Amino acid sequence: MEERGRVRVAIIGAGPGGMTAAIYLARAGIECKIFDPGVPGGTVFLVHEIENYPGFPKGVHGRELAAAIEAQVKRFGVEIAPQDVARVEKFEDRFLLSLGSGKQVLAEAVILATGCRPRRLGIKNEARLWGKGVSYCATCDGFFYKGQEVAVIGGGDAAVQEALYLSNICKKVYIIHRRDRLRAKKLHQDRALSKPNIQVLWETVPEEILGSTEVKGLRLRNLRTGEEMELAVSGIFFYIGVDPINEPFSKLLNLTEDGFVKAGEDTKTNVPGIFAVGDIRKKQNRQIVGAISDGCNAAFAAEEYLLEKG
Repeated sequence: MEERGRVRVAIIGAGPGGMTAAIYLARAGIECKIFDPGVPGGTVFLVHEIENYPGFPKGVHGRELAAAIEAQVKRFGVEIAPQDVARVEKFEDRFLLSLGSGKQVLAEAVILATGCRPRRLGIKNEARLWGKGVSYCATCDGFFYKGQEVAVIGGGDAAVQEALYLSNICKKVYIIHRRDRLRAKKLHQDRALSKPNIQVLWETVPEEILGSTEVKGLRLRNLRTGEEMELAVSGIFFYIGVDPINEPFSKLLNLTEDGFVKAGEDTKTNVPGIFAVGDIRKKQNRQIVGAISDGCNAAFAAEEYLLEKG
């Protein structure tokens, strides 16, 4: 049998919640390791400007905050392994993690911080033109559309904030929203609606992305009138919600109907020894401060679990 790696606490996901749990565990002298094939910081890394995180009166860039937390994690000697976890299973009195590389790791406890992925709308040519004008991250790809016209799909905080970011780069930004009013916070709405190069197309949905090898535009439909129109844009950014990343443990844990892990503020799941933090946990609000609070709670809960387990 292939030799398995071992760790006391495996943390799946290097977002703010996962990294906070690692900091607390390391300071308590509990060996832990983070597994995440992506960039440390998770979705925080993709956010241009964060204005509601305590301690930064002028706001902070997502990449800056993510890098600061990562540096703190590494200062305490915690390894962030750039590997994905394909499956989590019970194995005797421990948990077996099957990595995407084919290797396996045994852990005494597991903290899930897998977060969410941007939701796809599923319209024609969306998948085919991903990376060729279709994007789910304005901070990552906005620069490529400098001086051009782009569209943002959505009306919540993420959509409006990223539209504001793009308005400083692009010639014009269209916000395509299916309702007659935005869902974003009033502060963001006021800023967006006062920008001369941002235009909201109300009660409108995208039907098809136009272009053969790259995005050339959008075919839209007005929900009130049924009228269709074509909008010439070179970039399209989707912000229509998120889906939980639960595939590695969906058969092991109790989930909500929409796939989030059922766990309370103590982060405990239905399986003793497994804890859920951040956006993957069922909660009303998904904010950075909440994920960090979860990380702290999970570290204390995991420490208590290990002590009782002996």
